[in-house]
Amino acid sequence: MGSVDAKKLTSEVAARHGVLIREDDPAMVLVTMSEIVLEESLRKADVRLGAVLSEAEAQQKRLQLEAVAWVQEEIGRAGSALRAQLERDIDGARLQARELVVQLSQVYSRSAVRRWVAVGVVSGLILLLIGLGLGFGLEKWLR
Repeated sequence: MGSVDAKKLTSEVAARHGVLIREDDPAMVLVTMSEIVLEESLRKADVRLGAVLSEAEAQQKRLQLEAVAWVQEEIGRAGSALRAQLERDIDGARLQARELVVQLSQVYSRSAVRRWVAVGVVSGLILLLIGLGLGFGLEKWLR
């Protein structure tokens, strides 16, 4: 803090209070002493404020690290829960796929059996007709 301008101070006192103070007046000693005390008080306050700011910064860094650790922990938990849910969904889909394969296999095997039965019946009828045709043909030929 700079020194108080003595001329400005004496003129301001004279203007406000109507009292003339000279630069060598003992009251000016009190002004200088007050200025020195004020400067020392401001210096101490500045040191204390610096300490408070340093502590606040350190606390802010600690809180930030704690927040980062908490967020990482929560993300890990959420990821684990998501992974477990996906595994359950995949297992459920796998089970449904197996059931569909079994159902398709049963449907296909039923239709295959029906086809072979139909082929057997048609083949048997064709052989019967061929046999009847040959039998009637031989009968006419032999007469």
